[in-house]
Amino acid sequence: MKWAYKSPGIPDSLFSRSKAGLTREEIRAIIVSKAQIKGSERILDVGTGSGSVSIEFALLGCDVTAVEKDNDNFETARRNIADFGLNDKIELISGEMEDVKLSHNFDVIFFGGTDNLDKSLDNVFKHLKLGGRIIIAAVRLETVVEAINVLKSRGINPEVLNICLNKGKDLGGKTALAPSYPVFLIYGAKE
Repeated sequence: MKWAYKSPGIPDSLFSRSKAGLTREEIRAIIVSKAQIKGSERILDVGTGSGSVSIEFALLGCDVTAVEKDNDNFETARRNIADFGLNDKIELISGEMEDVKLSHNFDVIFFGGTDNLDKSLDNVFKHLKLGGRIIIAAVRLETVVEAINVLKSRGINPEVLNICLNKGKDLGGKTALAPSYPVFLIYGAKE
């Protein structure tokens, strides 16, 4: 196995990257913490991209359904899931979330891809258990506003977290901080 630890935040270097990029290891660790899991939950990962968030949850004991509409991203996720030996813990589905037929109810729904958020949420919200959590990751301000509005329209009073990461890198023999895009997490529980 590539990652022999229980802690989330698998190094980015252990994943194949999709054209959608990769949710950074620190962001994945925070996503898992906001999910408030015990390790036996059923997770839905919408817009899984490279599958890295699904893999984090599966390695903690969760059963995951991951949905990806882009063929290249789907293949990258399939490869990553197989490389981590998690084919039995992650069901990977190709398709648009608003059209996918779900056969499970979920404890946590994570949106990593946010196209058609309102329509996708229409399809999945009825499958979120009472007390279950929704987490939406966004890098665009318009998506943050949309996420707040779609959650409020479904009776969830969301919290918003802005994460700004800076990592040290060598610059002329000294250390400088290299910034990355800020990421927003919009999350809350179904009451």
